Amino acid sequence: MEELKPQNLPNTGGPQPEQVDGGMQSLIRMLRILFQGLRVLIILIFVYLIFSGMFRVDEQNEAMLFRFGKLQTRVIDPERGETPILTSGRWYWAWPSPVDWVKVIPAQKSVTISTDMTFMPWVNPNVQGDAPANNFLRPGADGYLLTGDSNILHARWDVNYRVVNSEKYYLNFFDDSDSSVTQKDKKERGTSAIIRNLLANAALAEVGTWTVEDLLRTTRTLPDGKIENIKDKVQTKLAQMVDEVGLGIEIQSVNLVDIRPPLAVQDAFRRVNENSELGRSETLKARSYAESLELAAQGEASRVKNEALSYKTRVVETVKADASYFETVLEQYNKNPETMLTTLYMETLRNVFNQVPNKFVIHKDQDVKQELRMKLGQVPPPKKTPEQIAAEKAAQIK
Repeated sequence: MEELKPQNLPNTGGPQPEQVDGGMQSLIRMLRILFQGLRVLIILIFVYLIFSGMFRVDEQNEAMLFRFGKLQTRVIDPERGETPILTSGRWYWAWPSPVDWVKVIPAQKSVTISTDMTFMPWVNPNVQGDAPANNFLRPGADGYLLTGDSNILHARWDVNYRVVNSEKYYLNFFDDSDSSVTQKDKKERGTSAIIRNLLANAALAEVGTWTVEDLLRTTRTLPDGKIENIKDKVQTKLAQMVDEVGLGIEIQSVNLVDIRPPLAVQDAFRRVNENSELGRSETLKARSYAESLELAAQGEASRVKNEALSYKTRVVETVKADASYFETVLEQYNKNPETMLTTLYMETLRNVFNQVPNKFVIHKDQDVKQELRMKLGQVPPPKKTPEQIAAEKAAQIK
């Protein structure tokens, strides 16, 4: 049989072998390029998965890692052992959602929750100027507080707290704040609702033991003189309730944002409050005036007492000096009576002459011609104190 060769094949109009080889090579090159691109894409996706899973917990926050809904634990600190809490200051890695889910908890920063309209008249936010009809409370709509003397007050409170145990704070109480339900149908649950209800209960329990006048002043004075503040009392009671429930939080402060009487009696309360303030102001003025008078009297009494003590000391020292002087004179007199009498006589004359500003010597014989010499404008010597005189006498005798 004759061997068929390409040049002997009939031309049927199909692709020639050269054309088939060129197309196959183009297809191979294209597939090679696609495989290289796919390889790069896989590498990029792998790198993205690695770096997108890196996260860092911000300061003042803590976090917990869930994998398919199960809480993961790891050893962060050898001293603490395994713990589900991811603290700040380190990098962590997690699979992308929905495999892993990271829950961030504000652990080290203060969080504020308010009672909002729990104890306030209900106002429709969609109606401008909405107020209770005829200034009366609407049962089931308006909130209020009942005081110890059966009065009604409206108030708004808020609490600042800090999470100290993230595991208790999140795991022990369900929190649907991240759910996808609409805000209209969403009901608040979890720790926020619990803290708000505990704050309301603490305020109700404490306000029920106060009078309306003390609440409007926010302070009261006990029979023993101790002054109590309504905010401190509510904070103490709220801290006790939180410890009993075990929320894993620390109460930092409780504030009374607003307190007011019902709208129907606001004018009467305002007048009573103004008169009470006026009475307290006058009482404070009277007390201040009494204290100033008392201080002035005490100062005057102290001055008189000090002057009396000084006079007493001066007289006693003078008498002691005189006694010492007389004892010395008596001793010298017993030894030399004539000499001592002459000395005393001359001393007496000297003292007498020292007490007169001008001295004139007149001869005893009136018939003898006498000459008087007068010094005009002579400055008198300074007067000596009794102590100085007694000291000089003692020195002369010695």
